[in-house]
Amino acid sequence: MNRLALSSSAFACVAIIATQGCQPRHRGADWVVGAPQGTVIALSGQAGWMIQRPEFQRALHEFPLAEQALDLFLKRAHIDPASETGRLTFYAMDLYAKSSIQGSNFLLQLSHFKDPKNLMVAVTEAFPMEGSLQTTKGELPLHVLFDYNTIHVRMAFDTEDNVWIGDLAALGRLNQPRAASPATVRASQWIDAQAPFQGLLLTEDLLKNLSADLDKHSLREISKDLPKGIEALAWSVAPAASKEAPHQFSLALAGTPEGISQVSPWMHRLVAMIGALPGGSSRPADLLEERTRAGLKVQLTQAQLELVMSRFLQQSLQRDPQAPVTKL
Repeated sequence: MNRLALSSSAFACVAIIATQGCQPRHRGADWVVGAPQGTVIALSGQAGWMIQRPEFQRALHEFPLAEQALDLFLKRAHIDPASETGRLTFYAMDLYAKSSIQGSNFLLQLSHFKDPKNLMVAVTEAFPMEGSLQTTKGELPLHVLFDYNTIHVRMAFDTEDNVWIGDLAALGRLNQPRAASPATVRASQWIDAQAPFQGLLLTEDLLKNLSADLDKHSLREISKDLPKGIEALAWSVAPAASKEAPHQFSLALAGTPEGISQVSPWMHRLVAMIGALPGGSSRPADLLEERTRAGLKVQLTQAQLELVMSRFLQQSLQRDPQAPVTKL
């Protein structure tokens, strides 16, 4: 199996990626820099575009509580996803950790909505207040979405008017330090920060999650095929202006110099795989490499993008197949 068979996770996300090229150095996207502690996979993008994408819908379906919470929020707050320009970010944390309720380790963040003041009014009218969340920046009032057994899904506005949705235990992570690792920031710097669909995979944290029950898990090949020292993988997809035009797809990996040197052959195999897909791009993929990160940008047709994502995206968020699934 290829080194990037790991890419069940990486490709998953990778498949979703398209960018207009490696970007100048910057501090990293806010949704990356501010990722809650324990995040192993994150998907982020323009809410109106991303919510309607089948790739995101399939990923969210792996977390029924998150799926129901988002649907309930949009309906009761009278938000039309098709016309919304704000950002939606989905964080999956402790992805394969054993818990009493599967799929509760998530947070949803909604930010930069067109009219945050009216949104706050709509939330206050639709969702009753109950208690507050103590953070380093003060107390945040909590609004009730729903309860499921021992899971209490709540919503809070932070001091920057971002909406956070999740179980009380997950929301508690907002009171913990949130500082992305240097490798995570480096990876995010090489994707398109303006792309309507972006993703992040913290590979080393993912492997720690998997270690206990690796032999039983659908992603067990990752431990054997992922080079040691690759800490973060980021991607972005910039859709084409028309159905006939190709999408821009970007992928970046960051880690130790040893890890990057080992992942280089994997990157070339990935390029070869993409080139072998039907309708391959006439423009060759661009490969970039530095001492502690490597990147790829390539054009993909809609069919190619869907094929890559159908093969890898769902597996990246798939939990232990033997674990009970929460049904609502």
